[in-house]
Amino acid sequence: MAGFSLLSLITKLSSILGGMMVSSPVFRTSIMPDDIIVDFIVVGSGTAGSALAGRLSEVPQWDVLVFEAGEQPRTVTVVPQLNVFSLLPDSPDSYIYPMQPQKFYGHARKESALIYTRGKVIGGSSTINQMMFQRGIARDYDNWAELGNDGWDYETVLKYYKKLENYREFIPTTDAPYRGTDGPVSIEKVRWVPPVGKVAIEAGREMGLEEIDNNGQKSIGSALNQLTSKNGERVSSADAFLKPNLHRRNLKLQINSQVIEIIFNDEDRAIGVKYIHNNKVKRAFAQKEVILSAGPANNPKLLMLSGIGPKKHLEDNGIQVRADLPGVGQNYQDHMIFYGLYWTIHPSISSSLISRFGIESQKEYLDKKTGPYSVPLGICGTYFINTGSSNDSSIPDIQIHLGNSIVTADHGIFTGSMFKDSIINSFFRPAFGRDGYSLLPTLARPKSRGSITLKSKDPLDPPLIDQNGFSHPDDVELMVEGAKAAFRLGNAKTFRRKLGAEANTVPLPGCDHLKYLSDDYWRCFVRSMSFVMSHMVGTCKMAPDNDPNGVVSPRLKVRGVQNLRVIDSSIMPSITTGSTYAPSIMIGERGADLIKEDYGNI
Repeated sequence: MAGFSLLSLITKLSSILGGMMVSSPVFRTSIMPDDIIVDFIVVGSGTAGSALAGRLSEVPQWDVLVFEAGEQPRTVTVVPQLNVFSLLPDSPDSYIYPMQPQKFYGHARKESALIYTRGKVIGGSSTINQMMFQRGIARDYDNWAELGNDGWDYETVLKYYKKLENYREFIPTTDAPYRGTDGPVSIEKVRWVPPVGKVAIEAGREMGLEEIDNNGQKSIGSALNQLTSKNGERVSSADAFLKPNLHRRNLKLQINSQVIEIIFNDEDRAIGVKYIHNNKVKRAFAQKEVILSAGPANNPKLLMLSGIGPKKHLEDNGIQVRADLPGVGQNYQDHMIFYGLYWTIHPSISSSLISRFGIESQKEYLDKKTGPYSVPLGICGTYFINTGSSNDSSIPDIQIHLGNSIVTADHGIFTGSMFKDSIINSFFRPAFGRDGYSLLPTLARPKSRGSITLKSKDPLDPPLIDQNGFSHPDDVELMVEGAKAAFRLGNAKTFRRKLGAEANTVPLPGCDHLKYLSDDYWRCFVRSMSFVMSHMVGTCKMAPDNDPNGVVSPRLKVRGVQNLRVIDSSIMPSITTGSTYAPSIMIGERGADLIKEDYGNI
């Protein structure tokens, strides 16, 4: 309890600090009358939902109503470095869902740390995330199309990426065909890097990785992160698509409104929703469509509560079956990330955690919107590599994130809540308070699949999240190769010569009976120290009619019913390479155009 009290105090102090730096972001909101009738109801103002609603409201004769379960964003969500405080257990900005115990990974984690965080605020996870803008690679989308999803090939989706982007950096001629400069989403490179970031590209070259624009022509190489920010402040999807358009008479946003059920008529047509607002159950009706953009955890939950999902699971929970769709809640995919590879650097060139949050850093941010506060506290660069699992050497199979600090820099305040005491005391404690860097290998396209199911038919119960990571043995073997590649990269001469980098060589407790750095040691290390990146996708799979596990059509319409769509990362047939944030915005943009096409408004 003492740990949680300390974290609660930190949460309060972070809000005060954020308020000293930026003004509170305020979105125009409405409280709609009971039984309001509109054209479109969008459930969720998150990454895709905001883009979708903003674009639908471009048709002046369409009334669009967005329901958001969360509240107005806090100032800590605007200042990038303070985003970490939106992820704490008592944060009002987040859903903190417990995860099902995992059989194949996470053995070094405390059971209480098996949680899944999603945004519960205007803008959803785009308001609390690491802001990394990574589209994925062309092969990701061409694969969707080859599975039978017409209109989702790379050539098509590239148009939407260029449409949404306002890329604020120099664009080389070779990358110009891939970038957009007139869209609503501001994108800029990190405005500050720690010592490791200053030599990251040079270290990559040492390992044969050239510097690339990872949203441009090439997919293998090194890059400093691109962020959805403008002049050092976060630009969420809601900032880009909702806030500028809420003056329109046909676009309304209602917060603190949790949708609990979809209303259907006798012809299985979605005609509205039930939602809770001010502790009362209310209704709203849609003349055209209900659209779920509540995220890959809550969309399948809402479908199943409304009678759409696997027949047996619905009946077991006492829910009348409206449409037997076995794929609802299945096909859950997430990027696995591997912790524990860290290097300390010489104290004379370090940028300590205290200095990053200190007075001088605050002044720099207030005066120039640069410095440590202008970037998230986490990852500053990335390396996309191919370890040989694919015959095509131009396609990355591993992404290695460059952490701009080590988890021990906080003297165990947060680390202690994540890992078991045996791991803290012997593996991390020697580096408490030291500055350094981490390298975190990530599976680009994991093969393992998990599920989202109902805990009960109570709409206020969280869904049951079973990520089932590393259930496919290929994922473990690929992560081992990624770990070995990251270890080599972290020991690059550039890092050692220019930073005085020293690797942590303490064998991991629980794996120390195995030969150090052998493949068996790495397998044990990987299973113990890996976790999910909160890039949940795929739980309402887009597929052609001949796929029995499909939930939505390539036009994102839910099977077996009418006038109901799902439009967000839930629909991905397979996960994209890199962060799923940018692809989620694109799905919102593409979904809006599909609707406009279907109604003859494009």
